[in-house]
Amino acid sequence: MKTKPRRLVLLVDDDIRSARVFVRMLREDGFDVEVAHDGAHAIGRLSRAPAPDVLVTDLQMPHADGIAVAKYARSCNPTLPIFMVTGYPEIVAARAKAFDPEPRIFTKPLDYPTFAKELDRTGT
Repeated sequence: MKTKPRRLVLLVDDDIRSARVFVRMLREDGFDVEVAHDGAHAIGRLSRAPAPDVLVTDLQMPHADGIAVAKYARSCNPTLPIFMVTGYPEIVAARAKAFDPEPRIFTKPLDYPTFAKELDRTGT
């Protein structure tokens, strides 16, 4: 039986505690996870191989916000699934539509089971 390769998630969140919990849940669901704790680090990581299969980013972070990270990610890979997790969904939706006609936006606190279902839909 052929096993499905593990997908790489780049998680971008400046809240270290939240990121730790999120990483644990993603790994339990079979993902490899790399973490960037600010937008500039995330943009640097997106410039290197291997490219992530999925980007999950917070909105408000130091050095570059989640919108800047998502725009850069989209310029590197136009089909990369991007998930934005924020306490400000209305603000994100308006700004995200400039580069993604159907942005995937999740509100904090995160409903992880709903998020996980949507993440599974992006798999191959």
